[in-house]
Amino acid sequence: MAESPEPPESPEPTTARPSPWRVALTFDVEHADRPNHPDGTEAVLDTLAERDVTATHFVQGRWAQAHPVLAKRLAADGHLIGNHSHHHARMTWLSPEGLARDVRAAEQAIRRIVGHDPRPWFRCPFGDGTDDPDVLAGLDRLGYREWSWHVDSLDWQVKSTGPAVARTVVEEATAHGDGAVVLFHPWTNATRRALPQVIDGLRAAGARFVRMDELA
Repeated sequence: MAESPEPPESPEPTTARPSPWRVALTFDVEHADRPNHPDGTEAVLDTLAERDVTATHFVQGRWAQAHPVLAKRLAADGHLIGNHSHHHARMTWLSPEGLARDVRAAEQAIRRIVGHDPRPWFRCPFGDGTDDPDVLAGLDRLGYREWSWHVDSLDWQVKSTGPAVARTVVEEATAHGDGAVVLFHPWTNATRRALPQVIDGLRAAGARFVRMDELA
């Protein structure tokens, strides 16, 4: 008597991507000792408003002091506000006391000008300190958690162009899938030119834009 055939193997379970899947656009908003164009932040905010996107902005304290009207608009437009230090120094270069002074100075400036408490949202300048136990412990004592990114738009590079930035972000965020966090800098020309293409491209790929607090 012939043996019964083996039953077919069950397919490997797959994880379905939520539809729409979530992307958090984040912007490191920095002072004029960077190659800063204040109208860059305004253009970014205009694009976000036109396309009905809310985002997360990590604000340097000195930038808020230099551009209080724009700083207030960040919150008025419904964006999440985080702390990006006061002097934009590398966190690993600071003593525990120096780190605390810098972070508190930025927090006080943001509270006074924007009217929002940026805690627990902190992003280390240059990404320096994101995995340093001493930096993370110091931030924790101040009520913060460090928030990094999955996709670097590379908009800060001198040779970056709008189309190149848009292509990088759409490809890498789509590859990452749900919960992708994207890093931008609003002071670059590349960001201003890329942002409409990024938003439209990711929406066409099924993305929904959220603030960081919707991912935490």
